[in-house]
Amino acid sequence: MTLTPKENYLRALRHEETEYVPVTLLDCCTVGLAIGSPLENGPAEGGRDAFGVRWMSSSSGSGAALPAPNEFLFEDVTEWKKKITIPNVEAYDFTKEAEECAGVNRNQMAVGYLNRVGVFERLAACMGFENALIAMLEDPEVVNDFYTAVTDYKIKYVEKVAKYIKPDVITCADDVATVRNLFMSPETYRTLIKPHHKRLFTAIRNLGIIPVQHICGKPEVIVEDVIDNGAAAWSAAQPCNDLKGILVKYGDRLAIEGGFDFQGPPSLPGAPPELLENEVKRCYEEYGAGKRSYVFFGLVTVNTLDVDEVNRINAPMFTMIQKFRAQGR
Repeated sequence: MTLTPKENYLRALRHEETEYVPVTLLDCCTVGLAIGSPLENGPAEGGRDAFGVRWMSSSSGSGAALPAPNEFLFEDVTEWKKKITIPNVEAYDFTKEAEECAGVNRNQMAVGYLNRVGVFERLAACMGFENALIAMLEDPEVVNDFYTAVTDYKIKYVEKVAKYIKPDVITCADDVATVRNLFMSPETYRTLIKPHHKRLFTAIRNLGIIPVQHICGKPEVIVEDVIDNGAAAWSAAQPCNDLKGILVKYGDRLAIEGGFDFQGPPSLPGAPPELLENEVKRCYEEYGAGKRSYVFFGLVTVNTLDVDEVNRINAPMFTMIQKFRAQGR
């Protein structure tokens, strides 16, 4: 192998041929992947973020934080300016987050940054999903003002990330889909959300950083919009979408980062080694055979807050991946 893991990984995001299938969790140190940012989803032990939303973290889902149920900051979107204050990024110490990858050899490994809670998720965190979706239909102009303010803040945020962390990649998370389809119609997405995604990704590209869009679930109906927004890749892409067809049709413009069945038996604690191996093989054969525009991302969901336990349970899968890599796969 002549390419470093970093070079090989970035080639996939640039839609170029790779020597072997890149693996996010092996080839990229992603700041914020484990606990996120206190600005965006509160402190690691749970608590309020900089917007005032209270987040709860439990062992379920490997400690992923969620907004405290039914503790809305507002239920009438027209009151948002009275109820929240947009955070001041100048007051936040980004050097603490930079320490997550302080020991990384940047010649060998890429550095990424996970920017959580996109504009739709932010509205839902403040007022609940049902209220947010109703507001998008009943008060689209007010919602657009809210999204504009949040995007202005996020652009300042990524500018600070670029200055203090200097990542190769910034992944922006905004889960606008369920496992069945979008939360909203494609037309509503294109009218109310897309302009803000596009503006943020343009800002990231202008910083010389590769933008990646994270959307869980089944958003394949807006794949062309994701490309038009400027995203180089779609992260945590799940097999409820036609990922193979998307790679064939759009692989010269969009990389797929994911493929692993996060919604099925392979992702469950206690999954037998042979089940994991078959799932990794499936991903490599279905999506990585062409060695272009595909990055494997997979993880067994462990109901614990113990990072060592998460690593222990996922170790067999990464042993398999290292075996495939040694074979040049």
